[in-house]
Amino acid sequence: MAFNKIKNIAVWGDSLLKGIVYDETDGKYRPLKKCSVNLFSKLFSIPVKNNSRFGCTAPKALESLQRSLEQGLEVDAVLLEFGGNDCDYNWVEVSQAPEAEHSPHTPLQDFIATMEKMADLLQKKGIRPFFMNLPPIDAQRYFTWISHLPGVDGERVLRWLGQKDMIYRQQERYSRAIDRMAYSIGVPLIDVRDRFLREHHYQDYLCIDGIHLNERGQAVLGEVFSSYAVQFS
Repeated sequence: MAFNKIKNIAVWGDSLLKGIVYDETDGKYRPLKKCSVNLFSKLFSIPVKNNSRFGCTAPKALESLQRSLEQGLEVDAVLLEFGGNDCDYNWVEVSQAPEAEHSPHTPLQDFIATMEKMADLLQKKGIRPFFMNLPPIDAQRYFTWISHLPGVDGERVLRWLGQKDMIYRQQERYSRAIDRMAYSIGVPLIDVRDRFLREHHYQDYLCIDGIHLNERGQAVLGEVFSSYAVQFS
């Protein structure tokens, strides 16, 4: 299916595609009206049903997607964006027991199986799935952020991590898994990560928490979506 034949799209993702940014003035997260999905929808005049939710993981999205399909979801394509929350940890538990073993919210093999299942469900309904990989994060900023969360002791978390950069590498593992899945099962990939890694200071496009894109980052993400729309046409 060429992109110029796509008349409507649905999105399942987390806070990244929900357009959530951290407002340093108010000290809280808020949705951005000019987020990447809205910018894309306006530019191409294509209706986009955004089912993204703050904190969502692939298994939670699978449940939501299955319900929508059972209710007769009618779209030409679905963009699936996950991994950011899946690869994360319960930092309070890590802080409480830095010598113990800890699993991410969605272990990698479970994440892969869930993403592949969502793609398969969509294809069986004649809906074209798209994957996107993840923008890079700033491990130092995120470590500082989680160190100030209630119940979290940064020194104990670092004892478990070994290196702060482990946070970046963990997220990269999930992003690379998405790349491999897209290739192995033939799902088109929106390569977001490469666009940000081209920047000498990609951190300039991240919020203070080191993981959410700021308004500039959302604008760049919208540009990436637009470039792929032209490519797939």
